Amino acid sequence: MKIRLLLWAATPLVAALCTSIASAQTSFQAVLVGGNEVPANNSTASGFGTVVLSADQSTIIVNESWTGLTTPATASHIHGPALPGVNANVLFPFSGVPSATSGSIPQQSFSITPTQVGYLLNGQLYMNVHDATFGGGEIRGQLLPVPEPSTFGLIAIGIGSALGLARFRKR
Repeated sequence: MKIRLLLWAATPLVAALCTSIASAQTSFQAVLVGGNEVPANNSTASGFGTVVLSADQSTIIVNESWTGLTTPATASHIHGPALPGVNANVLFPFSGVPSATSGSIPQQSFSITPTQVGYLLNGQLYMNVHDATFGGGEIRGQLLPVPEPSTFGLIAIGIGSALGLARFRKR
């Protein structure tokens, strides 16, 4: 009886974990700041980027915007493979980067290899924006998976069920 109740309580948690695996697309985001650059800098600029990996894991759609650069942007791209604190080569160079201190790239699509997908899934890709003041990059952010909103709900149900089970066992 206890095992059955425990399995019942754990079902939403298992479903939550499987939901992200079975979803059609996977989304990633990066928060770009100077402190993430290598070496870190004290820039007050910031940015935000998104990458959506297609369901067949062959294509990514990229968006990125920033504000407050010290001088106009000269380039922006995705680098990898590298964990935070490590620099790497450019994998996906962005076109149409506006020469502006605040702006965004036009949405872009790139083919991605299975090896690069592995880097993305393991948090080994980052975005950054370069300018004349910071030739190596003024702001940088690691691309990390975005949890599905349904995942949070299912986890909450699982936790609530586990708490209910614990309360039931005390009686």
